[in-house]
Amino acid sequence: MSDPGDNPGSGADRAAVERPLFPLQRVLFPGVTLPLRIFEQRYLRLVRESLAAGSGFAVLPILAGREVGAPPAVASCGTWVEIADWSSLPNGLLGIEIRGERRLELGATRVESDGLMVGEVVLRPPETALPLTAAEADLVALLSDLARHLGLESRYLSHDLDAGSLAWRLADLLPVAVERKAALLALDDPAARLGEVRSWVAELAARGRSGPRG
Repeated sequence: MSDPGDNPGSGADRAAVERPLFPLQRVLFPGVTLPLRIFEQRYLRLVRESLAAGSGFAVLPILAGREVGAPPAVASCGTWVEIADWSSLPNGLLGIEIRGERRLELGATRVESDGLMVGEVVLRPPETALPLTAAEADLVALLSDLARHLGLESRYLSHDLDAGSLAWRLADLLPVAVERKAALLALDDPAARLGEVRSWVAELAARGRSGPRG
């Protein structure tokens, strides 16, 4: 099993390849890392085969259903991830850390005999970095404050921050509904994504100001 590669072309011209899917009740953005504890046999197989092949897999946000049990309904836009690290946990579970690499489009899906979902995946084209400007200084400061408050500086703060990664990392930390984060992941324009995240920040600030007072 190899990675999808760049699937050259655009739209229907890009070749789809079938890859394993890992549905999550959250959105994983490019450049963001996430620790997971694996216990279901279908996902143990996914991780085992991915490690053996040196490949990754597709993470899709769940729109209806759950991570365990019957296959859920997932979004059509997801993220190709690589396994950055793995370990056997004291409780006998398998721990992995995955890192979002590229956005992807999901086509037809099917379910294998053990319940593992697989689907036709096409990677979105690589994006050109959009440099930060002075206008984003407040959002950079907010990201820094949130990351330090949560003790996640090493995962969210870096010297190579640009407009695209700023939007992804802030979106990951802000308390916004999965549906809105999934819609953000599907946006192609980095500037539009950053504008959407800024609107979330304004909404959350306004909600805080209008909350109950003691």
